[in-house]
Amino acid sequence: MIVNYKKLNPVGFHLLKLLPDKNIRQIILYGGSSSGKSFSVAECFLILQLQEGKNMLVMRKVGASIKDSIYESFKAAAEHLGISSLFQFKDGIKVIKCIPNGAKITFKGLDDSEKIKGLESVKRVFMDEWNEFEEGDYKQMKLRLRGMEGQQLIYAFNPIKETHWIKKNVFDIERWHDVPMTVEIGGDVIPPELTQVKSMRMNAPKSMIHARTGEIIEHPSDMVVIQTTYLNNFWVIGSPDGKYGYYDEQCIATFEHDRLNDPDYYNVYALGEWGVIRTGSEFFSSFNRGKHCRKIDFDPRLPIHISVDSNVLPYISCTFWQVYTSNGCDIRQIDEICAESPNNTVRKSAKLVAKRLKELAPEKVFIHGDASTRAANNIDDEKRSFLDLFIDTLQKEGVEVVDCVSTKNPSVPMSGEFINAIFDHILPGLDITIGENCKTSIEDYMSVQKDVNGAILKTKVKNKITMQTYEEHGHLSDTFRYIVTDVMREQFLLFSNRRKRNLYARDGVIHFYNPDTDCKYSREIVYAMPNINGKFALVHGKLCGEKWLIVNLMLRETSSTDEIAEILVNVNSPQTIIECAPAYFRFVRDLRKEIPNVRAMNETSDVGRRIAATSDFVKNHLLFNEARLNDDAEYALFMTNLMDYNRDTGDSIEASAVLSGFIQFVVKFQFQSEQPPKP
Repeated sequence: MIVNYKKLNPVGFHLLKLLPDKNIRQIILYGGSSSGKSFSVAECFLILQLQEGKNMLVMRKVGASIKDSIYESFKAAAEHLGISSLFQFKDGIKVIKCIPNGAKITFKGLDDSEKIKGLESVKRVFMDEWNEFEEGDYKQMKLRLRGMEGQQLIYAFNPIKETHWIKKNVFDIERWHDVPMTVEIGGDVIPPELTQVKSMRMNAPKSMIHARTGEIIEHPSDMVVIQTTYLNNFWVIGSPDGKYGYYDEQCIATFEHDRLNDPDYYNVYALGEWGVIRTGSEFFSSFNRGKHCRKIDFDPRLPIHISVDSNVLPYISCTFWQVYTSNGCDIRQIDEICAESPNNTVRKSAKLVAKRLKELAPEKVFIHGDASTRAANNIDDEKRSFLDLFIDTLQKEGVEVVDCVSTKNPSVPMSGEFINAIFDHILPGLDITIGENCKTSIEDYMSVQKDVNGAILKTKVKNKITMQTYEEHGHLSDTFRYIVTDVMREQFLLFSNRRKRNLYARDGVIHFYNPDTDCKYSREIVYAMPNINGKFALVHGKLCGEKWLIVNLMLRETSSTDEIAEILVNVNSPQTIIECAPAYFRFVRDLRKEIPNVRAMNETSDVGRRIAATSDFVKNHLLFNEARLNDDAEYALFMTNLMDYNRDTGDSIEASAVLSGFIQFVVKFQFQSEQPPKP
């Protein structure tokens, strides 16, 4: 069969070389998106099926995703190669039949490992989006793919999580060496510029005992890893000679935008490196791996601070820190221990910590952690706490520690804001750096999400083998919070007292607009609450571009509906929304005689939750009038009440209540309809 090499990407050339090699059992393709991984597999499967006449299997974790993704890629690959007429595509059952020899490519989804059956007649299995499979699926596939010489497993995925089982239990357990990217097919050496990928490695040979003869034999290298990026796809950047392929300017512009604005996303989806994808709702939203992580060496002149979280699943967490105080306060994480089963008991985890401390040999050790570790437990006969047992074990191992565990844990939302402010360099003299070796910690800090109240959202997952349910992320982040708020206690308390007045501050300050600037307003809304703790509250906003300019604010001690009506009529907004109890609905109907476009909305049942959910919108989309703040007593009174709101006690909630209602309304209706439904 003659193959037009101008139809292939670099990874395609490597696959045509590796797939016929009977010594190669597994081929792993990983890297960025748009790098041609899956499409190249499709091309090479089709070519080899014509040559060999062997059955092949293509798998996705979820079968429903096959038809519109990988199956369509195979159809497109056949069209691209100009060989569609040699195959029969059975869309209904998702099977591709090779007409000349009858061999089939079957597409299946995998719900559980028990569905991996009947692989004796299959030459190759392609597991697309490999990171979505469970480790048990992978192990079962390796065991069941047998019965034919030269059977192979091919995988393709984007390396999203550095703590993923693929990284820990496949990549990290092998010894790898780089291999040449030279490809020779049919006696012809392919030009090197056509076979260049980001990296290409092979595992080391292994000595093993022959199962039948008992002799020690050398098992050859059987696994190849190829890393690719969009720069290795000629249908994104064009061929080296510019004569074929395609230069996708929009795709490249998108990657460049990510490089400048979202380096973590770019690192994974463009460069194909291990990492974590940000969602925008991270608890440590200001943590940036590129800015805040670097190589950190242990400083023998300084003591070590360890911070411990006692949750046993998925592991008992312990982080190691050193503190520099010569110029402010600089906290640096130098190590981590995640004591997984069977070491996730208090004494076994403490022994791991003691071992590491003895290796480092600091002059002094301080211990920090969860205040609940002080509580007595029923496991120990003497009712000793987790902390007691942990310290006792360290002492028996020859490590003396100073107990610095607080009696009360810091506020979760406030400690998160404090750490984010340090990362943003808002607090002079304070700094935090994470050692690049602390990979599990880094992933946790990047992954942990914020709930509606600003605390850590600890999503539960279930281990499919043990059936145990646990919180996947947040435990290392808790040790992070404990050490920072302990070591920087004075600064944290000062920040807390100030921050309670600045729920709506972005970068530490309230942001204003210039009223002298000409604006073209696309929307104008007045949002009012006639009775919030006996006060009338009003927000008057105008939409200029993507920002809401708050032109007027009012918080007045009145219950007079006549006075409220007069205020609203004088404002004369094109749209007025009144959030109120049903007792005010008649007042709203009467008001329509003077303000035609006025509507009532039922009072929210949970004002505090709404305030928490809308505070970020205030920071990013609302601008206040500084001139009115200085000159208008009612505007200033509203702003003072707004900044005095205490989330813990609910004090001074009135301004925040009406402002959160205004935000919920504009977010919900600004792109859907001009008016909400009438009550």
